[in-house]
Amino acid sequence: MSEGLPARSEHDLSSDERKRLAEALVELQAAVASEERYLAELGSSQAVPVVAAEVLREAQERVEAAEERLWRVRDELLGWARPPWAPRASLIGDWFSDEDADYDLLTDPARP
Repeated sequence: MSEGLPARSEHDLSSDERKRLAEALVELQAAVASEERYLAELGSSQAVPVVAAEVLREAQERVEAAEERLWRVRDELLGWARPPWAPRASLIGDWFSDEDADYDLLTDPARP
């Protein structure tokens, strides 16, 4: 196996392992969606939400904790260590959009 390639594929996981991985992803998606309600796109006509710094900090911490959990589960189940160059989910709100499926196909040719 070449260095940098995943040790396992999602297809190698048991149904319980796939469920754990899916739950971690859903948790991160929910945390990102929750944080996004406090954000406005720069240059848009959308009003910038006013929110207490503590509330925004807590939302960001939920995103960071969920992201850490997802990477921990990926590493444990698949051997997919988080690359040091990967951007944080809190910096990229649409990181887990539907378009990411195309990226998954490019990085894991075994995926259907």
